[in-house]
Amino acid sequence: MKNFFAGFCIRILLLSLSFCFLFVSCKPSLEFSELPLGGDFSEKDKSGKLVSLKDFKEPVLLVFFGYTYCPDFCPNMLSKIKNAEQMLDEKTKSSFRTVFISIDPLRDSPETVQKYVSFFLKNVSGFSFDQATTNRLVKQYAAFVEETKDGTIDHSTYVYVLDGNRKTRKLLKSTEDAETFAKTIESLGRNPVQPE
Repeated sequence: MKNFFAGFCIRILLLSLSFCFLFVSCKPSLEFSELPLGGDFSEKDKSGKLVSLKDFKEPVLLVFFGYTYCPDFCPNMLSKIKNAEQMLDEKTKSSFRTVFISIDPLRDSPETVQKYVSFFLKNVSGFSFDQATTNRLVKQYAAFVEETKDGTIDHSTYVYVLDGNRKTRKLLKSTEDAETFAKTIESLGRNPVQPE
């Protein structure tokens, strides 16, 4: 009887430990719906290079608009993405790329933009297009851009999260913390949408 009771207790203990392990290791996935804005594009940058988001191998892209002379939002956002990246394991880090699109084509060259964003991140691409192309992309992503009298540019501060088909799945606000960014990348990267 004692042996039976001891064996029963051991089985209950092992079962409890198994549930604890599953609870800790199985992180819930966030739900993502397709949003009717943003998405893929194929445009030539100011150097004549054709840029298409589908050419990137990463299943998750973080796209946002900014400029190298930006005094606050742009450096803060790049720093936040860097902080989010540091919360991820190596496999998840390689599952996403940040894409920075300049809204200041007069002052930002493709080389300048790439150098600027590379100061913050490794897996990042920065682009500068001519004014007409920039305007098209701003419209495609329903972004807001307005030049001010003091030479700065007011602009929307959303980060667009794109899947493997380059469909916009989520908008991250600038007020959200690095942990929210990390969870979003991790969840979409763990269940990637395969390119069509």
